[in-house]
Amino acid sequence: MLLALVIVVITLFIFVKVAKGKPPQGRALDYLDSGEIAQGRVIACIGDSLTHGNLGACWVEHLRDKFPQDVFLNEGINGDVVWQVHERLKPILECRPDLAILMIGSNDAMGSFDESSGKGYKKNNKLPEIPTFNAYKKLLPELIDRLSEIPKIAICTLPPIGECLDSAINQHIEKFNVFINKTAEEKNISVLDVSDSMWDELSKRTYPAKKNYNPKMTVILKDIYGAWIQHYIFKKPWDRVAESRAQWLLFDQIHLGERGARVMLSLAKGYISTN
Repeated sequence: MLLALVIVVITLFIFVKVAKGKPPQGRALDYLDSGEIAQGRVIACIGDSLTHGNLGACWVEHLRDKFPQDVFLNEGINGDVVWQVHERLKPILECRPDLAILMIGSNDAMGSFDESSGKGYKKNNKLPEIPTFNAYKKLLPELIDRLSEIPKIAICTLPPIGECLDSAINQHIEKFNVFINKTAEEKNISVLDVSDSMWDELSKRTYPAKKNYNPKMTVILKDIYGAWIQHYIFKKPWDRVAESRAQWLLFDQIHLGERGARVMLSLAKGYISTN
């Protein structure tokens, strides 16, 4: 009996690890390899797991349903920081996007919030240095400059980490969001205010939060893997997983359930429709 349980646990762990490492569907490289000529616009959605969409609900897939004539490049990669987006930008630009939506910085914020997390990001992501706010302040404007050949660019403020407004992590996130807004103004690009929209949605929650974000990697992985098992093995919607943990938007304190994806979809759809 014990052996069977161990085998099940190991199998589930391998399943989640393999699925977590799968790239999103419809990346820039896929589009270039296909030789397809877009009938509508090419729209690049660039970011991390919040854009990738297999660690939670995928708002990019919903955009594909809403705008079937357009090509959406899903360039969200799980765990990425802003430095990694720089490293993989070339094929995105080769697709000659008409619009780009950029949401990057959540991992930079988590990695710079906690020393052990920062060391983990550097090791696991093979980064040249531990993520810091100062590095982000240097690299984000440089990234926007490199994207400037795209006619229309919108940058997103960062969503909450955990659902407690006055927590230390969300005060840290706010520093990033102030800088994002300042940079967007200087670079004359649009802002999608994901942060304010997510907090507006969180004000509708019908039960109190029971816990806040814990930066320990063991806790983060436990929450992520547990949520994945509930969703992919037991077929629970992400919001049901969130509710079982007294969460509203962020079922594991980080990633978006269906409610969160709808917020992001509304913002992105509004921007695309008017551009």
